[in-house]
Amino acid sequence: MGRKYYCDYCDKRIQNDYNIIKQHNVGLPHLRARAEYFQQFKSIEEILGEIKYKPPCRSLKDHSVCMFGVLCRYRHYTSEQIREMQQFVQRPKEFNSKRSERLRKYLRNVMARSELFVKKRYNQHAMEKLPPSMIQIEDSSK
Repeated sequence: MGRKYYCDYCDKRIQNDYNIIKQHNVGLPHLRARAEYFQQFKSIEEILGEIKYKPPCRSLKDHSVCMFGVLCRYRHYTSEQIREMQQFVQRPKEFNSKRSERLRKYLRNVMARSELFVKKRYNQHAMEKLPPSMIQIEDSSK
């Protein structure tokens, strides 16, 4: 007896034969398990993009479990849940826009303050501290 093939998605061991593995990988239980596994890594933006144009599933109206699961052509979220997800997505965008606005104001103030500092520091006081011979050189170079 040879080694067995282990499917991580289905948590099953099957015979290590190419045709059997290929048949297993196109089967509905494997496809469902694989889709459910990758569903957990999707961001909320991706989920909203996928369910945006889907009509609600009949099982949602009946309050029962959909037999198709993640592979269903319809959405399994209520309009209230969708609204909450949209608000959750919008919050960081609003925060980042406010943050970038504050950062722009701060940088504008930094630039103005640094220009004022350079102007005061190097234009007025530097000329007073220089020896007279250096002042003449600067004047003649202009």
